[in-house]
Amino acid sequence: MLKKVEGNIRYKKRLPSKNRLRFFLFFIFISFSFWISTKLSNSYKVQQTFNIEWINIPEGVIISDNNQKLNVSIKASGIEIILYRLFYNILKIDLNQADFGREIFELNIENQKFFIQKQLYNNTSLNLVNPSFFKIKFSRLSEKKLPVFPRTKINLRAGYLIDTNIITKPDCVIVRGPKILLDSIFFTETVTYYEEDVFKSISQKLSLKPIKGVYFSNGMVNIELSVSRYSEKELNIPIELINKPQGVKVKLFPPKSKIRATIPMEIIGTVGVSDFRLIADYDNILDGQTQKLELLIQKKPARVKQIILEPKEVNYLIKK
Repeated sequence: MLKKVEGNIRYKKRLPSKNRLRFFLFFIFISFSFWISTKLSNSYKVQQTFNIEWINIPEGVIISDNNQKLNVSIKASGIEIILYRLFYNILKIDLNQADFGREIFELNIENQKFFIQKQLYNNTSLNLVNPSFFKIKFSRLSEKKLPVFPRTKINLRAGYLIDTNIITKPDCVIVRGPKILLDSIFFTETVTYYEEDVFKSISQKLSLKPIKGVYFSNGMVNIELSVSRYSEKELNIPIELINKPQGVKVKLFPPKSKIRATIPMEIIGTVGVSDFRLIADYDNILDGQTQKLELLIQKKPARVKQIILEPKEVNYLIKK
C-alpha cells in the first residue's frame, strides 16, 4: 500500500504545475509574435498586380476598356505586401496629358512612375512597371432621345379594371453613350413592377433598366395607373343605316341591338342610349347577294370596356 502511494506522488511531481504551463504558453506566444514581427518588418522584392482606375478623363469621352491591369515590381515590408494583396489593389492613372485626337492612343506609363510611387505606402519602393505602354481605345459620347416603356405585372381584384393605358412621366429620356451603341437601341424600359390584388389607382416611381455602356439623363420615371370598379349595363341601341341612296327605303330586322357594356361604377348611372352610335353600312349590300349587315359601334364613352352586341348582324329588306 505504501509503495502505491509513493508511486502516485512521483507521478504527480512529474506533471507541470499550472504556473509552469502558463509560463510555457506565454513563452511560446512571445516567441511566435517576435518571429511574425520580424518577418513582417523585413523587406521583400515581389511582383504585384493592380487594377487600373483612369482619372481626368475629358468630358464626353468613354474609355472602352476599363479592365486594364498593371504589373509592378516593388520592394516592400511584409505587412505592406499583405495590405496590397488584401485591400489596396487599385492604382490611378492620370489621362490629363493624353492625346485624344485619335480613337486609339498609346500612354507611356514610365512617365507616371512618380505619380504611382506617391500612391504606394511610405516604405514601398517602385522598381519596374509592366507594361510600360498602354494602348487605350476610347469613343466620343453621343446623345439620343428614347421612349420609355413601363413593365408591370399587376393582378386586379375581381370586378376591377384598368381605366386607361399606363402613363409614364417622363415618357422619354435622353441617353448618352457611344454612337455605335446608341444606333442599335430604340427604346428603354423600367424594371418590372409587381402588385397583387389591386383595387385602387397606382402612382409609383420606378428605376430604368440599366443598359451597359449607356448613361441616362434621368434614371427614374413615375408610372400612373388608374383603376376603377366596373359593372355591366344593358342598353337597347337603335341602328343607323349609313350611305343609303336617296329615295331608297330599307327596313332592318331588328331595328335595335342590345349591347352589354362594362362601365365604371362611378359613371354607370349617367351612361345612356345617346352615348352610343350603332351603324350598318348600306355599301355592304352587294346587289342583294348578302342577306345580313354587320353592325359597328361608331361612338361610345371613353371609359366603357368590353361591349358585346346581341345581335352582331341584322337582316334587311329593300322596299322599291
